[in-house]
Amino acid sequence: MKENRITDFINTVKLNINCHEKFECLKKMAEYLAKENNLNSEDVFSLLRARERFGSTAVGGYFALPHAKMDSLSKLIGGLFTTEEPVDFGSLDGVPSQIFLVVLAPSSKPSILLKALAKAAKIFKDNRLKEEIIAEKEAERVIELIKNREEELKKA
Repeated sequence: MKENRITDFINTVKLNINCHEKFECLKKMAEYLAKENNLNSEDVFSLLRARERFGSTAVGGYFALPHAKMDSLSKLIGGLFTTEEPVDFGSLDGVPSQIFLVVLAPSSKPSILLKALAKAAKIFKDNRLKEEIIAEKEAERVIELIKNREEELKKA
């Protein structure tokens, strides 16, 4: 992930998912990711659930970064999701999450997962960006907003 953008591996965007509890939301996100990437949704959900039980992936400020490593993958796969209402994901700041970047990475390449997570955390520190994403109704526009933020950070 040298100069790659996180938008290079986000291939699923679903906005305003109707879910009210952490694991219900993860299950829906796993189903969307699995469908888009020809994966088994139960496998994806099981890995995401196991990682979440290990410790919350909520970064804070309405943002969570669920992630897992999968043996069957050869590249990063990502999905960006928003929920209709904020969901308690157990963030340290106590703020519920409403934007979720789910990242699946090959088990054989743990460093690309760490780089992707670090880059995503940096991008999603921007409160204005998060507000715009939560308000947005079009998936293409969300990707455009993130690409613009990545360009701003590259120039900084």
